[in-house]
Amino acid sequence: MFIKANEGGKILITCLYIDDLIFTSNDECMFTDFKKSIMHEFDMTDLGRMRYFLGIEVLQELKGIFINQRKYAHEVLQRFSMDKCNHVLNPIVPEFKLMQDTTGVKLDGSHYKQIVGSLMYLTTTRPILYL
Repeated sequence: MFIKANEGGKILITCLYIDDLIFTSNDECMFTDFKKSIMHEFDMTDLGRMRYFLGIEVLQELKGIFINQRKYAHEVLQRFSMDKCNHVLNPIVPEFKLMQDTTGVKLDGSHYKQIVGSLMYLTTTRPILYL
C-alpha cells in the first residue's frame, strides 16, 4: 500500500496486489492525474467503481462503504462440495475420542490443505470496520 499526502490535506491511497490495482483520493484532481499517468504508463482497463477485490465485495453508498465476503465464502463451499452440508453449532461431539484408522483408505492431503488455505484466507481477510 502506498499513501501520498500533501500539505493541503489531499491524500492518494494506492494498493497493488500482483496485477490488481485500486486507488482512491479525497481530491478529484489528484485522482484523475494519477489515473491518467498510470494508464499512460501501463496497459490498464478502468473497471469503474470497485465492486469486488480479492474476494471481498464492496458496496459504496452515500452512507459509507460496506464490505463483506459472502460471495467468496459461498464459492469456497461450492468448490469443496460443502454447500449442501448441514451446519452445526459445535464442530465435534464433546468427549469424542479421535483414533487413527489404520485400515482405511489413504487420503490425498493436498485437498485438505486447499480447504484449510481457503478458510485461512477467509478469516485473515475478514472485513474490519474502522470508524
